[in-house]
Amino acid sequence: IKEVISLKDKKNRRKSRKFLIEGYRFIYEAISSNAPIEKVIFSTDTDIKCQRRVIEKLGSKVNIYEVEPELFSQIAQTDTPQGVLCIVQVLEQALDTIYDNKFRGLVLDSIQDPGNAGTMIRTAHALGFNAVLATEGTVDIYNGKVLRATMGSIFYIPVLENIGIEDFFRFCEINSIRVIASQIENAKPCFNVDLTDSFCLVIGNEGNGISKCFQERATEFINIPMPGGAESFNAAVAASIMMYESNRQIYCIKC
Repeated sequence: IKEVISLKDKKNRRKSRKFLIEGYRFIYEAISSNAPIEKVIFSTDTDIKCQRRVIEKLGSKVNIYEVEPELFSQIAQTDTPQGVLCIVQVLEQALDTIYDNKFRGLVLDSIQDPGNAGTMIRTAHALGFNAVLATEGTVDIYNGKVLRATMGSIFYIPVLENIGIEDFFRFCEINSIRVIASQIENAKPCFNVDLTDSFCLVIGNEGNGISKCFQERATEFINIPMPGGAESFNAAVAASIMMYESNRQIYCIKC
């Protein structure tokens, strides 16, 4: 129980390289993806059929505990818990292990909103991107709100945290990956830029946009025309549209 409580704190998550997930749907995704689940904690009033299903799928390789409902409600991260949570180990990955031919990456440049970060991870997974890279200053990827917004995609696409800028640009240079940054002004419409070859799409902070290093060193800049006159798109919406535009171009070529 002390370990569960400690993992609600970002510092402890980073130190231990573990995080919490909660709810049966999320845990089924973790099991299906062979995520390194370490412990499972059930409330004694949880759905018995769902509990048996989890135990059957995990077998004897995971430590399983039960606690009273009152205690579970204190350690749960959600307002209406389903009576199950897991401790999961972070799957460690490095830049030099994620490259693939025709690499497409999404860069979260100091994204602050957990819902935005989680939605972008989910969309990158859905649209077949190779990885999500989060720069220093981005919200903690293993924050409970971020994880829930991914809807389980966190287990299916490499997500690298605290990427150093120099390491990132070195990775792109070695592998001939273009750095395409999103910004409203002085940029080409995304449908006028080739998004079929290797690239990393940079989405900037919700309030300040892309950071200075990307302003100075990006290969190209793109935007989404807004004929309706709104000031801007939500960051996650903009990322989704641009990533989908890449898929549209790729599938049009195949057709």
